[in-house]
Amino acid sequence: MPTNIQGFQVLTKPNSTELESFPIFITIPQNTRRIITFPTEFNAIAIGLQIENFDGTNAASYRINSSTNPLSNLPASNFRGFSGMNIVSVEVQTGAAGACLVSGQMAALPKPAIEGSL
Repeated sequence: MPTNIQGFQVLTKPNSTELESFPIFITIPQNTRRIITFPTEFNAIAIGLQIENFDGTNAASYRINSSTNPLSNLPASNFRGFSGMNIVSVEVQTGAAGACLVSGQMAALPKPAIEGSL
C-alpha cells in the first residue's frame, strides 16, 4: 500500500533486498541552507542517509521529511545517519566555517504504467 510523504506517493519498502539502489553525494558549502527533494532531483527515494558536519567550530542543523518541524542540531565535527526509512527530503543549514556532506542510498521510483500497453 502506498504512503504519501510530502505529497509524493511512495511505494518503496526500504528494507527490501530486491531494491536496486544507487549512491549520491552532495556537498553543501559553509553558511548555506539547502533543501534536497529526492524525487524531483534524483527520481528516487532515499532509503539510507548520512549528514556529516565538517565544520570544526559550529553546529549545523537539519530536518528530514518536513517543512514545519523544528531543525535538529548536528554538533561540530559530527554526523547523523538514518537507515531503513523512506526519506523524501532533507533540509540542511551549514555552519559559518565548514561544509556538510549529505550521502545517501537511493531507490529509484517505479516507472508509471502506461495504460493500454502490451
